[in-house]
Amino acid sequence: MTYMMLLRTSRLVCSALLILLPAPYVAAQEMTARELIQKIRENVTVEWADETVDTFKAGDPDQKVTGIATTFIATADVLKRARDLNCNLIITHEPTFYNHLDETDHLHDDPVYQAKMKFIEDNGLIIFRFHDHIHRTDPDGIIQGVLDHLNWHKNVISMDPVILEFPKMFVNELAQDLTIAFDKYPMHVIGDPKMSFTRAAFAPGAPGYMAHIRLLQRDDVDVVIGGEVPEWESVLYVRDAAALNMNKAMILIGHVNSEEEGMKYCRDWLKNFLPGIPVHFVPAGTSFYVPK
Repeated sequence: MTYMMLLRTSRLVCSALLILLPAPYVAAQEMTARELIQKIRENVTVEWADETVDTFKAGDPDQKVTGIATTFIATADVLKRARDLNCNLIITHEPTFYNHLDETDHLHDDPVYQAKMKFIEDNGLIIFRFHDHIHRTDPDGIIQGVLDHLNWHKNVISMDPVILEFPKMFVNELAQDLTIAFDKYPMHVIGDPKMSFTRAAFAPGAPGYMAHIRLLQRDDVDVVIGGEVPEWESVLYVRDAAALNMNKAMILIGHVNSEEEGMKYCRDWLKNFLPGIPVHFVPAGTSFYVPK
């Protein structure tokens, strides 16, 4: 067989394979970031809000997507690892530029911002924030991912808010279990560590002190498991409750720990309707370390 015949045969085989592949696979290979985000909008279970932080934060939305990286927060290190995975679309849960709305007018002369933007531009990266609608869709993707990680689905008795029931245990026992689950990350425990309880509420991220207090005011909630909060807000509330001999406690596991597994869940969710494009989860990890 001549070289030209081999070439012609190879082309015919490739064409036949493409015909056999399902249409979504072929189409996904050619998607722009804007088209891909439209697919996300079509697959959440709520109407897309006009006022939302879920928007493009950097890069060209009309650029073809080579791969997707989901992450809790698009740190410079996460961007480097995404690039190494040939992922040019980064879907991040939290802000990229240091404030909730990703406002950058005050950062244009800042060397850290400039260096991060240069890396994004030099590597053709596109950043999209997926915060509001992954929480609002049913089920809440962030909560589902954390429940998967902790194997707590069997403990859920309510999803709005998330109320959990455990066999009778002490606050310190739960804090130790969470420390192990999150790679020895030190838990911040407020209240009596020897306090026994059976009911707890899970309030991931930073929903604000009133969300914590509303949960703590419930007769069926003794412990709130949260992400983070200023120490003079609901932390103070729990300290006062404990000092006044009330059966209340709080365990703060950190904002990253309380939500990051949700973006792993997001990776798997995306694969359900984007079968033709690589999707990776790139963990950001906690921002803090314990000095030794």
